[in-house]
Amino acid sequence: MKGRRAWITGGGSGIGAGVARRLADLGAVIVLIDRDADALAAARRMLPAGTTVLELDVTATERVTEAVAATDPDELPDILVNSVGGDTRQIPFTELREEDLMQSMTENLLGCFTLTRLCAPAMLRRGRGRIVNLASVAGRSYSIFSNAAYVAAKAAVIGYTKQCAYELAGTGVVVNAVAHGPIATDRLLRAQQAMSPERRREIMERLPMGRYGAVDEAVGAVVQLCGDDAGYTTGCVMDVNGGLHI
Repeated sequence: MKGRRAWITGGGSGIGAGVARRLADLGAVIVLIDRDADALAAARRMLPAGTTVLELDVTATERVTEAVAATDPDELPDILVNSVGGDTRQIPFTELREEDLMQSMTENLLGCFTLTRLCAPAMLRRGRGRIVNLASVAGRSYSIFSNAAYVAAKAAVIGYTKQCAYELAGTGVVVNAVAHGPIATDRLLRAQQAMSPERRREIMERLPMGRYGAVDEAVGAVVQLCGDDAGYTTGCVMDVNGGLHI
């Protein structure tokens, strides 16, 4: 991946930050995108010179559009990893409201939708590109952590991934998704700490491996889909969930 330019949204922490470090180790030039300036600064310190950070909320579509338009076409990504998302609110579906659905769709789908459509044309001109969208086991099945609005949003990410893959097949640009199960990111661990001991035990008993996935385990699948070996893989949903969904 030497010299490949990789844009990673949600790159300030969690899986996004881990992907950035792994791709940098493989020689990619990293552009970290996150709305959290402090997280960006911390993640930047773990990366080599030449890394660019962009403080940007990817759900602010007008700002994202302006940022891409202002970028030299040669500096647009060869690799795009859309890792913004998540929702640890446990709300029964009977108590969800339209604003909950719109919030989850915005946080999990909108940035992926916008950056994919804006960055793909540069990849097409080069005849090569890798786009990886972070979905979730929730979008494949159901969630033991979150709510039906989040499940719907992650299912939408998978559907969007598949349609983009279909439309780009044969161009050299491939689009795939990784559906992670519960990964021990800081966000998940904070949510766990807020649970009762009984709820923590109940969740752990439902995990076939009896543990959360490590961030490095989540990162590996994403990085695989960013590489040259993924050229014949498109429209795939790679499951990384410890047997929670088979």
